[in-house]
Amino acid sequence: MGLEAIFKGWTGELKTKFINSLFLDDDYRIFNNVRIQTTHGSSQIDHVIVSKYGIFAVETKDKTGWIYGSVNQDHWTQVIFNKKYQFQNPLRQNYSHTMGHSEFLGIKHNKIHSLVIFWGDCEFKSPMPDNVLKGGIINGTFYKYIQNKKAILLSSDEISKACEYLVKAKEKQGFLSGWEHIHELKLRHDNSTTCPKCGGFLVKRVSNRDKTNNFLGCSNYPRCKYTQDL
Repeated sequence: MGLEAIFKGWTGELKTKFINSLFLDDDYRIFNNVRIQTTHGSSQIDHVIVSKYGIFAVETKDKTGWIYGSVNQDHWTQVIFNKKYQFQNPLRQNYSHTMGHSEFLGIKHNKIHSLVIFWGDCEFKSPMPDNVLKGGIINGTFYKYIQNKKAILLSSDEISKACEYLVKAKEKQGFLSGWEHIHELKLRHDNSTTCPKCGGFLVKRVSNRDKTNNFLGCSNYPRCKYTQDL
């Protein structure tokens, strides 16, 4: 399963690299398949685009069939020939990536744009927010989304610093980094003290309203408001 995920990510990366070279101009610096280290472990994302209009964190999914999901669901559903398969909500998955890059790059989280792109012959059967696209890179919707972001969010110094950090992160990546990251994710998934929304640690808290009500809350609160009943 891990090998299949890495192969799909690699082929998707090649597609994106080629098309990016045709459409994006020099205002955008593209980093593909980036793995970084944060205080909560490693974070790997398909594409990071740095520009004065902010940083675009792009998660790609190679899916066919019908896709059902909403912003608040833990998992989305893929339907192929009446068979259903669940996969992690890519918006939540990418939220973890953007939080990690905010920490790693020293850039405020609201200056990072989250974008999810579905490759493959799939069809959305649920209403999707404007940052979830289908075949967006090929049909130009991806570029329209990026180019519609016109507010200048990053200074020249911030852009240079972000690119420097990302270049160093890429230089540290080895051939086995994909396998290492998947193994780490499995360990974190098996650990019940890990926040499924942002990857932070879950800590025991007491309700202000009811002192007898204990629950687990994310250590990244108030940025992440995930809670879990005990």
